[in-house]
Amino acid sequence: MEELKDIRALEPIGDISFYLFIIALVFVSLIIGALLYKLISTIRERKKDTLRKKVLQRLKDIEFDDPKDAAYKITKYGRFLADDERSKKMLEQLLEHLEKYKFTKDVPKLDDDCIWYYNLFLKSVDG
Repeated sequence: MEELKDIRALEPIGDISFYLFIIALVFVSLIIGALLYKLISTIRERKKDTLRKKVLQRLKDIEFDDPKDAAYKITKYGRFLADDERSKKMLEQLLEHLEKYKFTKDVPKLDDDCIWYYNLFLKSVDG
């Protein structure tokens, strides 16, 4: 007598759900990473703009009663604000005029040329 073989042995079925899960996880991680990067860069830009506004306000609030102190402050804050070629050249011209107020013991009052270059520099970085 012959045996009946109507039931077959179990055969493995190809399952790719694990690979789909990994791909989806990587995709979602990339999206979350891109969003976090955008958020952090936006916060940094806002902080940078806020810092720039504070430094610009400090530069505008400089009093010329003490010319030596004013010259040092203009140099310090001006270097921070000069970021394009035009403002850098204006700052160089202004610093040339401020040299005589920095390294001497008794300094004269700021002359009109220095104040004119100072105001011109302020207009270039404020706009």
